[in-house]
Amino acid sequence: MEFKDRLKMLRRSYMEDGKRLTQEKLGNVLGYKYTSVSNYESGRNEPCIRDLIKLARFFNVSLDYLVCVSDKINNDVTNNELYNLCCSFTPEEQKNLLVIIKEVKAMKKNS
Repeated sequence: MEFKDRLKMLRRSYMEDGKRLTQEKLGNVLGYKYTSVSNYESGRNEPCIRDLIKLARFFNVSLDYLVCVSDKINNDVTNNELYNLCCSFTPEEQKNLLVIIKEVKAMKKNS
């Protein structure tokens, strides 16, 4: 796998409000037009280090994973995974989950 393929895979698997992340929205994250993302995904251009760091942080993956040096993605739960999991609950369950999370945060703060 090459960077261009990894980026496309990450973007397509990233869900936002129940929809796939578009090239345009990812371009906004980088401060560019969607054509920059399109060029990255087609292999016409490669991002600078600063943009690689932005992409890795956005997708919560290591730089090694992003540039295909490693196939090991972070073992941490990503924001997207957490969001998707929360979306699988009913609105009432989400309210209950939020109460639990706030309680855990308060316990952590007090310890």
